[in-house]
Amino acid sequence: MTTIRIEAENPRRLIPHEDILVEKMLNISLELGKSKLIKPVIVDSNTHIILDGHHRHAAALRLSFNKIPVFYVDYGSPRIYIDIWYRRFSNPSIAKVVLSSFKSDGIVCAKFDFTRICDKTLFNVYWKLEMIEKILSSIKINVEKDTYGHLEPPPIDKETVIDIANKGLRFPPKTTRHVYKFIIPQDAVSIDDI
Repeated sequence: MTTIRIEAENPRRLIPHEDILVEKMLNISLELGKSKLIKPVIVDSNTHIILDGHHRHAAALRLSFNKIPVFYVDYGSPRIYIDIWYRRFSNPSIAKVVLSSFKSDGIVCAKFDFTRICDKTLFNVYWKLEMIEKILSSIKINVEKDTYGHLEPPPIDKETVIDIANKGLRFPPKTTRHVYKFIIPQDAVSIDDI
């Protein structure tokens, strides 16, 4: 059994591996500024890399909090793994046309039927997918990240997450889907109580 406990941590010590959506971070900042309640951020105890809670972390930095609640976990544990976020499109046939128009050179690929979106690195493929999703959104094609869908992005391993974070780089928002084979409490706690 994995014991989970909340610890107070300076948010400046934590290392992100994903970018954020500014609007979402601003909304969290407003709510956090009023309520002072925040769900703990999930962080690797060895590297201080954020696994989940990038927007809460960014909001806390924006509000100049000196401490936030953190659940430290052992990222090396086999009870933590990374699954993928599939992409579902509101209009798959138009999405496929847009996807097939992109140049795809490289050995790392996302798949949508027989269409491949490839590049030389995993990092580049995910940023290419982010750009494509913005293009699709601009033509009113909704893209949802879900546990199933039309497009299957390439898998990501823990070593890549650590490498990207340690280089000071960031994947696009909601790239990794960390799954925990233990229960992590979801209750928000008061900033004043940590």
